[in-house]
Amino acid sequence: MRVKTRKGVFELAADTWANYRRLYVDVFSVAASLSYPEELFKSAAEAGINAVFVIDAWHESHMPLARRYLELCRRYGLECRLSEQKPAEIYAVELCEAECNGECAVVTRDYDAVLHASKCAVLMPRGGRFWRVFKR
Repeated sequence: MRVKTRKGVFELAADTWANYRRLYVDVFSVAASLSYPEELFKSAAEAGINAVFVIDAWHESHMPLARRYLELCRRYGLECRLSEQKPAEIYAVELCEAECNGECAVVTRDYDAVLHASKCAVLMPRGGRFWRVFKR
């Protein structure tokens, strides 16, 4: 499937998170698409997913929600990192590429991650499925 955005043209191919050793989740992006954001953390913990939850904290306006998401990570025993210098989708890509050798993926709804990724896959949840995104 081809998608055209103001950031460019992208190809989407059906994929699954289970194909990757570890996930780096852009929390603000993914949680914003859920009517019950706590479900993101609860379901990851119940499924035993090997993931790092990357939380935006680079602007003062992020802090109330960042604190809430940090508390949810703690409650469910999940690994999380604060992105204090840049948007979480960019930091997630940097972490993924530094810590994995092409065996991991970033989960986000932001196409900027695709533009910055060279070794890591970028997965986007759409329509109840995951799609791997490639820049055309």
